[in-house]
Amino acid sequence: MSRKYRQRGYQESPERERKPKPPPRSKGAAARIETKFHLITRCNNCAAEIQVTDQIQVTDTCKNCGTDLHTCRNCLNFDPSARNECIKPIEVRVTNKSNNNLCPFFEAKVMVEKQGSGAAPPKPENSHRQAFLDLFKR
Repeated sequence: MSRKYRQRGYQESPERERKPKPPPRSKGAAARIETKFHLITRCNNCAAEIQVTDQIQVTDTCKNCGTDLHTCRNCLNFDPSARNECIKPIEVRVTNKSNNNLCPFFEAKVMVEKQGSGAAPPKPENSHRQAFLDLFKR
């Protein structure tokens, strides 16, 4: 059988070299990594965790930074590219998205976060700064 292309290197060997397949993963309880997920709401200003039991009330504030929580930026329906920056059909645009408002469409933005056993332990507050200073030690 003649080759279609006569350049050197084209199908020089009749069989291609194939990479060996990786060994199969071990199955069973020892191979599984324990992964847990939990629902969480975060403050839009400081990203602190907010424990929401029922709903966020208009008077609620963040315990970490003191900002209002019943705002457009903490709402599930907030979308900067939508009309009036809201997915729902609101009639009047809320100008300041970081202040409390009485929007009837407000739903707290709840996210699912992974909380696994392989998570790194919490680092001290100045660990980044300390790592930077350690670079220039004499």
